[in-house]
Amino acid sequence: MPIDIRKFLPHREPMLMVDEISHLTVDEIITSLKINTDNIFIENGFFNETGIIENAAQTSSGIIGGTYFDLNEGDETYKIHGYISKIKRVDIFSLPKVNSSIETRSKLISSYPGEGFLNCDMVSETFCDEKKIAASSLNLIIYV
Repeated sequence: MPIDIRKFLPHREPMLMVDEISHLTVDEIITSLKINTDNIFIENGFFNETGIIENAAQTSSGIIGGTYFDLNEGDETYKIHGYISKIKRVDIFSLPKVNSSIETRSKLISSYPGEGFLNCDMVSETFCDEKKIAASSLNLIIYV
């Protein structure tokens, strides 16, 4: 059964770049996004590079969000927030067209706790029609 990422990410339309989660563990996540015509990252009929990076970051932060949401279950006001602190590498091989769907698979490589936040290294791969269209390595600061 799909998991609603809105339960533990603060993003809402038009900045929400994940529709649902199909797989979630303490160190892996798989999400999907339908590229609609009204998406703010549409450029010349394609989902642009910025949208692909934002999708990877939101997908990746869902790993931490899911863990902390479980720890704070029952608290309807609980949400995490975070920032991309470093884009280590992004390779974009092609851009998905409007009305296509993408699947993003992210893994938590490492996390280092600070006072009220986690510094997380993540890697992601994004696919459209089972073809890899992007790969990234990001560092996220996630406030919990």
